[in-house]
Amino acid sequence: MGASCGRMMSSKVSSVVTVLLGALLALAACKAAPGPGTPGPRKSRSPASSRAVAALQAGDFRAAETDAGEALSDDHDDAQAAAVRAIARYQGALSHLHREVMAVIDTAGRSQGFNHGRMRAALEATTEALATIDTDLAVAADDPAFALGLCLACWERDWNHSGELDDSDRLLFQIEIDAAGERIPEGDPRRKPEFRFDLGDVYWARAMVSFQRALFELILAYRWTDLDQLVFGSTKLEKLVIRLDQPARVQLARTAILAGLTHAERSRSEYLAETDDEAEWVPNPRQRNHPLPLPADQALYDTWGGVLGDLRRLLESKEALHVSEIAQLGDHVWEQPPRGFVDVGLMLKKPKDVVFHLEELDRLEDDDDIEGILASILGEYYVREGKATPLIQRLVRMKGELERGEDSLERKLRYLLWLN
Repeated sequence: MGASCGRMMSSKVSSVVTVLLGALLALAACKAAPGPGTPGPRKSRSPASSRAVAALQAGDFRAAETDAGEALSDDHDDAQAAAVRAIARYQGALSHLHREVMAVIDTAGRSQGFNHGRMRAALEATTEALATIDTDLAVAADDPAFALGLCLACWERDWNHSGELDDSDRLLFQIEIDAAGERIPEGDPRRKPEFRFDLGDVYWARAMVSFQRALFELILAYRWTDLDQLVFGSTKLEKLVIRLDQPARVQLARTAILAGLTHAERSRSEYLAETDDEAEWVPNPRQRNHPLPLPADQALYDTWGGVLGDLRRLLESKEALHVSEIAQLGDHVWEQPPRGFVDVGLMLKKPKDVVFHLEELDRLEDDDDIEGILASILGEYYVREGKATPLIQRLVRMKGELERGEDSLERKLRYLLWLN
């Protein structure tokens, strides 16, 4: 876990932070509408709210948070100020998390162990920040008369935390390829478009925040100290135990996932209801004015809706992951794939210690009794009979389309990161 590992992890973590920040930018607006997708009159901004918006547009997140807080102290329902403060708080929370994670990684090699206390404190602070961010997002979602234009690529910040403003920072949000696949020349205004975020984007952002909260709650629910022995131990580890430390956090994670699915479903319906067509962040099949050269057709929205339904039924244990379908997703083709199902919903309803018998894992591809090994590892989560979720087959279809060149990688990223 030396300097080279730290740099590699820094790049990966920075990329994740960037994707998450891009998702939260969608929070900054609601459609001005007496009904879904129908523009209506906008509320006037207070001076503090106007300053907050201007600071955000200039990339001054600290000033944006301060001015937004002032505006909200006078008007708790100021959706624009709430949205701006949520963005600023999110950027600050994720930057703090990045610094703490990299500090833990950088010192782990020297101390031959991870600083679990520091990591846990950072995750707890981030989880609390996400809760306050979602509160602000809820205020933004309650005001359908709000909209905000933002040029993401105009922000100049050290996004990759390298200590300087470099080309990767400047190019991060720029659009380099047009719809025809041609490179957009440097200096072309199309590289730095302004997006107009609306109500669908607010719910999209709330979904992203909910899923992130669920992830951090799950991490915090367990004690990870055995990882030190796995990574730094001098002898071969036969069994890795991730101990359940705070089971209530698993229930919080399940609640957050369900909330995220609800917000995502609302986001999808709001997008489909839109009748305007102005600098869309995520367009519906009828909209043509979207700076990102990634059109969305009805098939994409149908897949999105299908995946959301699949995930909800998994959490409710109405469907389960079919082991044989999962086995065939990899490069290894099983002549007789293992049978049975994995009950994901039960994992969240009845959490327990996670035990990996490492020797059994090593034998997964070679052992004849794969089902016995799975039963040993998963316990009651592995069931012989169940109803298979369509989710795996959707992934197989998407994988096949990509291999046959029927769809672009960027389109699949839209599926994976933006919509689902």
